Amino acid sequence: MAKLPLALASLVLVLGSASCGSSPIPSASQSLEPTPSPTAAPTPDALAPAIVTQEPGEGGLLDASGVTVTFSEPVRGVDGASFQLTLDDGVIGALVSLDPSGRAATLVPSAILSFASSYTVTLTGLVHDLAGNRLARTSWNLATTNRVSFAPGAYTGYQFGDSPSHLAALKRSTLGSLSTATASAWQTIDGAGYLLVDTGIWAGYWVHGEPDGTAQDDVTAPVPALPACDYVDLPAMRVGYGQWGTTVLDTVFQLPGGYAPGDLLDTSQAGLNGSFFIRAIAVQDLGAMIDAATAAGAHLAVQSAYRSYTGQVLTFNGWVSEVGYAEALKTSARPGHSEHQLGTAIDFKTVGGIAPWRYADWATSTEGAWLAANAWKFGWVMSYPKGTSAVSCYRYEPWHYRYVGRTTAAAVHESGATLREWLWAQGYGVR
Repeated sequence: MAKLPLALASLVLVLGSASCGSSPIPSASQSLEPTPSPTAAPTPDALAPAIVTQEPGEGGLLDASGVTVTFSEPVRGVDGASFQLTLDDGVIGALVSLDPSGRAATLVPSAILSFASSYTVTLTGLVHDLAGNRLARTSWNLATTNRVSFAPGAYTGYQFGDSPSHLAALKRSTLGSLSTATASAWQTIDGAGYLLVDTGIWAGYWVHGEPDGTAQDDVTAPVPALPACDYVDLPAMRVGYGQWGTTVLDTVFQLPGGYAPGDLLDTSQAGLNGSFFIRAIAVQDLGAMIDAATAAGAHLAVQSAYRSYTGQVLTFNGWVSEVGYAEALKTSARPGHSEHQLGTAIDFKTVGGIAPWRYADWATSTEGAWLAANAWKFGWVMSYPKGTSAVSCYRYEPWHYRYVGRTTAAAVHESGATLREWLWAQGYGVR
């Protein structure tokens, strides 16, 4: 009988074994482990991919968590060029990522989002499936929040003039419970964030806040820039009688007309000429300073001390009569703006001498020089040093000293700043 071909014989053997219900015995070279089936590759089709979900959707609220979309099938080509966020046709920086499955993509803004603005999300035809079918270009609009949230606390609203350093108005209020409002804009002003509130008690004012609409109270908000020396009348902060050392008074901020300390004592109690008045809190250090000055050969007297609001009206008008209004503003405080009303400021002079401003520079006198070098040791600070009128707001007055206490005076002296700058930097102008 003719022999069957080898391949056919093998086939007959296998079929015969299977028909008998028995398993073939593997050879020594065969493995007992089953051979895994190859993973099936996705089958390309002729259908273009589509967007199944988009979060947030049309008209939704956009925040820092960004945008997520899912696709009908795995896609490629998702990157910063094909998945974009724009504002007024400008592309916003973002981190774009595609899920390993290829069916979901996320866009997370890497820049601060503008407050109360409309953004556009776009997915372009650069996105395609595995067969190269392209996604139809898709766009939709999102908006950032216009809501402002106020936690309990004290807040200040600002209105600015022709620049952020020019304050035109302030509005302060303390909230005992959560409150909300709406705002129309957020922006940085002198490096700090502000929200322009358009409803509620701060309507028309800028308040410190974050681009997510969280308002910052006076404790947590950054200190705004030192205001320009404008001639406006804004209410000073810290006008309690116990806050005498931290009240900011200048051409911008003023005391109430009725501010009048009740503990005034005659300056004779500190070893000076009498009929002038100073607060009791300053008398002990004033007396110690006068004793030290006298021992050093500097003989000090009082030219002026406490002046009421009404008294300042007379003083300022006197300067207007003498030098004119424009010049008077530079050398005398308008009523309410004078440190003399605090009851802790003194204009010194030399015993038996003329008014200190009649000197070419009273600081060159024995008395003026001694005070300039030593007054801070006793809690007294020259309010308007030489060459600082742009920040102290008044012309050089080497005779005008304000009592702020030894600790504060030492800190001001060490800083090299004017008293106004130092007080403002501590936040005393707004909190």
